[in-house]
Amino acid sequence: MNNGNHISEIVLSIGDATFTKLKQLNIPPYPKYYHDTFVELMQKESNEELLEISKKHSYLFSNAQQDAQVSETCFGLVKKGLEEFVKTSDNLRFISDETAINIDAIKKDYSSIDTNQVIQAFDHFQTKILEELHVADDTIAKLKLEVERLERESNIDPLTKAHNRRVLIKDLEEVLHFGKEKDIDMHLVMFDADDFKKINDSFGHIAGDKTLIFLTKLIQNSLRRGTRIYRYGGEEFVVILNRMSHEEAQKVVERIIKETCESKLLYKNHDIHLTLSAGLCSHRRNMSSEELLDKADKALYEAKNSGKNCFRSAQ
Repeated sequence: MNNGNHISEIVLSIGDATFTKLKQLNIPPYPKYYHDTFVELMQKESNEELLEISKKHSYLFSNAQQDAQVSETCFGLVKKGLEEFVKTSDNLRFISDETAINIDAIKKDYSSIDTNQVIQAFDHFQTKILEELHVADDTIAKLKLEVERLERESNIDPLTKAHNRRVLIKDLEEVLHFGKEKDIDMHLVMFDADDFKKINDSFGHIAGDKTLIFLTKLIQNSLRRGTRIYRYGGEEFVVILNRMSHEEAQKVVERIIKETCESKLLYKNHDIHLTLSAGLCSHRRNMSSEELLDKADKALYEAKNSGKNCFRSAQ
């Protein structure tokens, strides 16, 4: 059998199973729910070839739809900007040509040049140019606002409204710029919702979405003003605790884990009990963002293996 056909059959099979599961859970096959369920079922597939393809093309299993929308909007803004530029350029050329004709008419008889007539011609030219430039400035200002809005939206996870991984890496690089020659009081925490898959399996993906939104707000409310929370992927969140001691960072993590365990989330008359596990990594001189994330992830893995609902610090 052709390898490509073999993989296609597996993908189509997972697609069919996705629709079947959504129907069983009485969940509408909206793109997001289909995407999440498809990825979940694909990860259960033991086929090594398929898993290898998913790793090579991981962008297909991330926020592909959101990225496509952002790209499409960016293209639209660029196209609109170019159209407005061409329009302004044509208008200025028309004004220039129109004024040149008036000046040529004045220059025909140098012996009887009317100074007022020349001044009026230049005033007319200046007024027209200023009006056109004002229109162009107004258009540019509106486009800039659209670009700023789009940039903000592209940095935010559409479900939880937490910042996304792209912003996390950018913010980490900015903080680490000051830690090339020395240790800095910065700590990276990676949180993971315990047994999140059970929530999806028991109550459906809508309940899972509400859980992630709830967790985002809970963590955010436990942080000091200005501290960002990032959705790292799935049910994993990352927080950068800057300008505080290791002991202070530990207290923050302990408080968030405790508040999550004591929280109550009600979904369709069902109590969903939530707990978090966390990995804490403190900055050391010359640490890269990859090292920080890797160490925090390993510490999180230790917390999971230690019974969950706890945190461990990276060594």
